Amino acid sequence: MENTKMESCVAAFETCVEACETCATENKGIAGMENCTELCNTCKDACNELITASKNNADNVDELCKKCEEACTACAAECEKHTDMEQCMKCADACRKCASACKAMLA
Repeated sequence: MENTKMESCVAAFETCVEACETCATENKGIAGMENCTELCNTCKDACNELITASKNNADNVDELCKKCEEACTACAAECEKHTDMEQCMKCADACRKCASACKAMLA
């Protein structure tokens, strides 16, 4: 993959990590938000793995990209349920963009 495309993808992954971290932190301990918090943490971890692998040109980038796309899609779907929570809306948006970046990497 060309360098500028990879940099663009990594930027989307990093933005997603930040959004998921914020969302999980702000929702921690709120009744009914356990699934959201768990999915945000899973997504953040998947994105961080992919960032590291991408920067190191690891052999398993495609596998991690698929895992990241799945985690981002699940997280976005959950966060979109909480329209009254700004952090969830921002997280859902970042996750959708990250999932799109993963699709672009796999294309």
